[in-house]
Amino acid sequence: MRTDIIIPVWNLPQFTKECIESVFENTASPFHLIVVDNASESPTKDYLQKLAARHKDKITLLRNEKNLGFIKAVNRGIGASGGEYVCLLNNDTRVTKGWLEEIIKVAEGSHDIGIINANSNTLGCKPKKGQSIEALAEELKSYTGQYSELAWATGFCMLIKRKVIEKVGLFDEVFGMGNFEDADFCKRALERGYISVCARASYVYHRERQSFIKFKEFSSDFSKLRQTFYAKWGKTQRILYVFTKDEVFSPERGKEVLLSARQGNVIWVFLKEKEIWNVNHHSNIYVFSLPKAFFNPVSIWRIIKRKKKFNKIYVDDQGYGQRLEKFKPFHKAEVIYAG
Repeated sequence: MRTDIIIPVWNLPQFTKECIESVFENTASPFHLIVVDNASESPTKDYLQKLAARHKDKITLLRNEKNLGFIKAVNRGIGASGGEYVCLLNNDTRVTKGWLEEIIKVAEGSHDIGIINANSNTLGCKPKKGQSIEALAEELKSYTGQYSELAWATGFCMLIKRKVIEKVGLFDEVFGMGNFEDADFCKRALERGYISVCARASYVYHRERQSFIKFKEFSSDFSKLRQTFYAKWGKTQRILYVFTKDEVFSPERGKEVLLSARQGNVIWVFLKEKEIWNVNHHSNIYVFSLPKAFFNPVSIWRIIKRKKKFNKIYVDDQGYGQRLEKFKPFHKAEVIYAG
């Protein structure tokens, strides 16, 4: 199965060269590069033209005479693609050995998985001090085939199954030059039953926002596009589930928590020591095991002292909920009994 790797480019000749060379050096799975040049200046333009001429069988070069932004470049690339998989790849990334093979392995592991990120510093996986990118990538190979769920994937390195594109369509160009279009696409895919995940053993290093920082309007555009995203999908909420009982909570409650995380909410869970959290690992779910003997006072204190307050707190015990209500002037959250 072939993967069409779409690389939008706007200048950054050295980074672009390193990105493309890393793909050729570290990719064994069948691939074809679709490079969309967004009106780059001569150094980058000339490099891409010479490269495409040398690799006519492996590279399709498309050029826009005006910088149309990330989203329109990606959509043009998708329109020119025909592979079973499409992978968006920023030109300020460096891929490591086996990156694509591992992503495809995860993709083929489940029908429900539709969109896959590589592991990356962008997702919080950073090399230790003095550790090379290659050494970290080798270390992560022990997680082969494993993944963690994401509320949505990020467009720096984002593999999409062809059937997802057929059902979801292209990226929404209402998001302008780029921001939140990847999250919006993943939300639309989720509506059709496809989850987004991170392939834990695939590593791609990302020099973040190297193109965006050249736009003076980036901050104001980011705020406007965030409001556009919230207007469409609702604002992300911070939600806490407090499980006070000794027995393991029900599978139904676990599914409820997972579904809320999939919608983009950030979830905290307080459990008593030795309880087992048996819900899929998700990037938006944080689980804390608190001392059993002092569970009530410790959990209430942690709720009160938080700077970023919870929007909602679900509790499984009415007595605990009533005590928590007394502290509402401090924690501000809506307390919901869900026994």
